[in-house]
Amino acid sequence: MTANDQDERLRQEASAWFARMRGPHAQTHQAAFDAWRADAAHAKAYQRLSDHFEDAAILGQSRLSDLRLAKRQPRGRAHAGKAAMALAACVVAAAALGAVGWRTGYARDHYVTQLGEIRTVALADGARLILDTDSDAAVSKRAGRQVVRLDRGRARIIGAGGDLAVEAGKLTISAKGATFDLALAPEAQVDVTVIAGSPTLAPRGGKADVAVLQAGRLTRLGPDLKTRGVQPASAVEASWPSGLRRFDQASLAQVVAIANRYNARKIRFGEPGLGSLKITGVFRVTGSEGLARALAAAFGLTVETAPGGDLVLKRLAA
Repeated sequence: MTANDQDERLRQEASAWFARMRGPHAQTHQAAFDAWRADAAHAKAYQRLSDHFEDAAILGQSRLSDLRLAKRQPRGRAHAGKAAMALAACVVAAAALGAVGWRTGYARDHYVTQLGEIRTVALADGARLILDTDSDAAVSKRAGRQVVRLDRGRARIIGAGGDLAVEAGKLTISAKGATFDLALAPEAQVDVTVIAGSPTLAPRGGKADVAVLQAGRLTRLGPDLKTRGVQPASAVEASWPSGLRRFDQASLAQVVAIANRYNARKIRFGEPGLGSLKITGVFRVTGSEGLARALAAAFGLTVETAPGGDLVLKRLAA
């Protein structure tokens, strides 16, 4: 990715957050926004956009993915006030574009993330879909009910007051008022990790509820919808939508395994025993080079680049 590509990506992300945080459901995005802005480059891009807004910027395009803000010369208090009010209205409209467009058929109903990408999709009635890396989901409406279908990978569903159904394999989950992670597991199994609320399960296409899931638990269900296992929700995985992970005495092998799911450039160990080292802290796993250098600094290691581009952690030569 070139420097220009990076700047454009940051500008688009900042534009999306700028619109979202001035929309009607800003409070529901606060935690994710704070996590995103914790990155120095993100904070700088967002501040630059905010400065344009404070200077009575104008909106060049209203589509959320193509927001353009340009400075203009002041033309009097009354005119500036009207322009600022018009801009605020456009920003709020842009924040709602995904939901409104979905209802009218304007927005795409198929969402795919590439390796390393984490994407948030605004749904109708204030709900949200967050797709993890290398995931695939579709959004539709059936008989007046909003339906999200996960076809690959993992997603976090943040339900609201509307009637929302989520499908994966042969499973349908009623997500009204609930927040949970849904992941397709090996052998056609489905993992459901409930964060808040009490979603109910039913066979896909069926009407009778099968079970009510409790918050704080990961439940693995087989293709026959029978429970294959229940365990406490992972504290490490709880913050995955931010790209960050909080580790407490985790092995380097665990940290690297998570990071390698998000990056084409893998981190490898050049010597036996390095993977068993323990570490505590919060790390961004969506950038392999930065993470490799952070781990190397923590343990006095060195980072070498393998011929194929992978990053190899080794002990410093004596």
